[in-house]
Amino acid sequence: MSESPPLGDRPLDGWRVGITADRRSDAQLDLLERRGAVPVHGCTMRTVNLTQDARLLAVSRALVSDPPQTLVLETGMGLTMWLEAMDQVGVGADLRAALADCEVVARGPKAVSAARRAGLEVAWSAPNELFAEVADHVASTGGRGRVAVQLDGAEEEVLVDPLAASCGEVVAVPVYRWALPEDLGPARALVDAVCEGGVDAVTFTTKQAAVHLVDVAEAQGRRDELVAALDGERVVPVSVGPVCSARMRDLGMTGLVEPVRARLVAMVDALADHARERSA
Repeated sequence: MSESPPLGDRPLDGWRVGITADRRSDAQLDLLERRGAVPVHGCTMRTVNLTQDARLLAVSRALVSDPPQTLVLETGMGLTMWLEAMDQVGVGADLRAALADCEVVARGPKAVSAARRAGLEVAWSAPNELFAEVADHVASTGGRGRVAVQLDGAEEEVLVDPLAASCGEVVAVPVYRWALPEDLGPARALVDAVCEGGVDAVTFTTKQAAVHLVDVAEAQGRRDELVAALDGERVVPVSVGPVCSARMRDLGMTGLVEPVRARLVAMVDALADHARERSA
């Protein structure tokens, strides 16, 4: 359940906060409203479920027949979706058995938790939840032979190529992918609001949400305006955690607000703390 602020504590009163999220956007809306903000929802992405695609079944059967030495888990959601989909087609038990003896490497705590729920023992997880740390760990510990990597929705080569540099074979496991929303109207309106001073902050809960907002702005001819506005002074860019922050900075956003712990409630609380500091 979401945490409620103390009664009468509304540090975001008067703040208009743009939300780019697809998943859990209702929870974020509620958290922001409880702290006094007026949310402006301009979803910049959607999650496309690939669990019914023939490729995932074929990859899963191949891993059953020839288990990988190492399984790299990017997200807890991805592992859960993958195993549930394979359960529905009668491959789940065999897949779990094949993965049970693998070295499991996880990018973050959500992947660790999902692995444990699935009965998999995690050998190592990235201390800062960065995939670069995963690739470095694999390379620095001697590389691997056959590695399976559960994709996180971004372009496949972003995860496959760094592992391929030190591994004999990398098997990509496509569970879902990120795409632009079918209705771009709200995202375009959010771009306009950022550029024209219609919002005070914008939250990003995935790196792809930031990429897509910039892509939408570029299509409108407002990329430079958007990035310049997201400077922490005119409009505050708010990141859920280090993975998202790194991409936001790459895109040119500055003055980021980021929680110590990469969680939704912590992100909103970090923005609330920032608002308190600005009003002090």
